[in-house]
Amino acid sequence: MASLQEQFESALVTVTLPHSGQALTETEIVHSCLVSEDFAKFTLVLPEDSPLRGVLPAQIEQAILPLGVIKRVIVDIVSERPDDSEENVPPQAAPQRPVQQPKRTAYLQNYDAVIAVASGKGGVGKSTVSINLALALQQQGLTVGLFDADIYGPSLPIMTGLRAQKPEVFQNKLKPIEAHGVHTMSIGNLVDEDSAMIWRGPMVHQAIEQMLRDTAWPGGDVLVLDLPPGTGDAQLTLSQLCEITGAVIVSTPQDVALLDATKAVSMFGKVDIPILGIVENMSVFVCPKCGTATPIFSEHGAKQTSQKLGVPFLGAIPIELAVRQGGDAGTPVMSQGLDSPATQAFHAIAENVVNSLETLG
Repeated sequence: MASLQEQFESALVTVTLPHSGQALTETEIVHSCLVSEDFAKFTLVLPEDSPLRGVLPAQIEQAILPLGVIKRVIVDIVSERPDDSEENVPPQAAPQRPVQQPKRTAYLQNYDAVIAVASGKGGVGKSTVSINLALALQQQGLTVGLFDADIYGPSLPIMTGLRAQKPEVFQNKLKPIEAHGVHTMSIGNLVDEDSAMIWRGPMVHQAIEQMLRDTAWPGGDVLVLDLPPGTGDAQLTLSQLCEITGAVIVSTPQDVALLDATKAVSMFGKVDIPILGIVENMSVFVCPKCGTATPIFSEHGAKQTSQKLGVPFLGAIPIELAVRQGGDAGTPVMSQGLDSPATQAFHAIAENVVNSLETLG
């Protein structure tokens, strides 16, 4: 059976330049290829005005996906060849190399720490955790920003009460919108609420980079990145575009969510981003009348997984009606001044995140 290297080489030979008929592998257009468990990310070097920018991504995808060895192809296009100390490696040899951390740029350098909040799957309450964690950090006296990087499903405008607001423009820069004392930015504040983002990897990359580049982030102590679920385009893009200090993984206690959370931990490890810890969301339901705790989605699963993976366990957040109601109403539970099991959990998680950051130095 042909090796992965041989399969990629044979597939890429079939990708030719439209006018010359030259094989892509015979050019210096492909700068690198990073391969993970289920995706391959190609970085191409092409001038800004090159018509090949609109042609090659689809051709590469059509050549690689039928091999059946990966689930998705990501094509990133840059105008200048990245300056690195290693020799350029031909694309056909790249699959044998370990996944390496992309060269990072200087976005968000005016924040002391950049925290990515991620999950391996959707529906675990990642955005709820992101928003309330940002508020809990702000209530500790920190200056906090919150960037909604979920291009496909931005929920920040709704959950912060900003769904009708558009950012102001000052000196060709977008001004973050302040919500509950936190500076925020989301693509949901830039497009119509009902618009669906049907974008491939390169467009996701460009959208995220444009929002980072064209937003006048004021800087401060912490910026929280609310990532989309999964381990794909947005996560790779942000690991390349900014220096992420560490990641917080959100999961429910059930096995299917924990399996995907484990994959998220693995993905961040492959791009050299430390794990600050795991949060167990929706740990138990506490009856508001009798106080009985019921583990609807099982319990202690995230804590056990964190011990297994050797990463900190940041805390468990119970199911609480006020959390859901606050998110729907645009008044997150941490903005309401409540003293409840959920708000106590968010305060404790924020303290543990700060401790993890201090441990990293």
